[in-house]
Amino acid sequence: MLLKRLLSAVLLLCAVQAMAASARFEAAVKARIENDHAIVLFADGSRSVVPMSSLGSADRAWLTELSIRSPLAKGRSHLTVVDESTLAKLKKTIEVAKIDGPVETVQLCQPNVIRNQIGGTCMLYARVHWLDIAGYYMDLPAIYGIINNAPPDNPWRSPHYIEGLRTVITDHKPRPVLHPLPPEKEAFDWARNELRKGRPILAALPREIWEALPPGFVAAHPWNGGPVGHQIVINGFTWNKATREGTFHVINSWEELPQFDITTEAAKGGVLVVEQSVSPIGEPQAESVKEAIQSITFVRAVGKTGLYEVRTNLGIRRILARSETAAREMVETAQ
Repeated sequence: MLLKRLLSAVLLLCAVQAMAASARFEAAVKARIENDHAIVLFADGSRSVVPMSSLGSADRAWLTELSIRSPLAKGRSHLTVVDESTLAKLKKTIEVAKIDGPVETVQLCQPNVIRNQIGGTCMLYARVHWLDIAGYYMDLPAIYGIINNAPPDNPWRSPHYIEGLRTVITDHKPRPVLHPLPPEKEAFDWARNELRKGRPILAALPREIWEALPPGFVAAHPWNGGPVGHQIVINGFTWNKATREGTFHVINSWEELPQFDITTEAAKGGVLVVEQSVSPIGEPQAESVKEAIQSITFVRAVGKTGLYEVRTNLGIRRILARSETAAREMVETAQ
């Protein structure tokens, strides 16, 4: 009887393995099923998060069997409350800082995990990468808690998602220290100076994003992004002071293009917009000036939310919010 059961189990396993996975998952070596998503580790060390509902039956069976045969352990990245001694420890984000003749190179560390966004959630995933570089980590359940029940292609229509863009910052202990781009500063010079301090930059490709991407990638992906913007992170640069030319290194949230360089020439004219930097955890802070709101102006509707321009004594920023009151609260509670 026992032999019969063992034989049945072996036959079932063989049947599952016989269901060939698509080319997309041929190099998968480990998997974990969590909250109706498959977290997959590939042979080259990269990872992907895939909704199980988006897969065909063969891929679902293959990943389910792989998660049993070769389970992927849960990562260590998560929101934690730590003791005072840990809070005081500065995360060293700078990996490269050198000058070779007229060329300066600064490169910060990568996020612990470069994640692949689900649907149109680049604003959230860029913040997760941005904070991760600075030493503030989030795990998948925390990320899913923000994007769950939001329209996958238009998550900004969900008030819960918009609120999550704020709490992804404010829920960390200690709270991350943010540095908006001062209105009087030249954006690229300011960004390079912040990177020299070890501070990653939250940025965006707000218009024709394909203008900024590598030619080979554009050729392989003929889809035209049109006016749809895309949130990214800058974690490094090169700069030739003699020729006034250089690059910015981008951390992205697409599985097909997790990172790339954009030249300063290609980034001009509003193609690349610098928003704000964040201090690495533990960075000593100078006495800060309290931000005071001077005016809030409605710019345009974005789905069920609005884009507001908020002018303060520290500069001007644009915020997605459900109302003028909500925009005011987002600025005030971020202090």
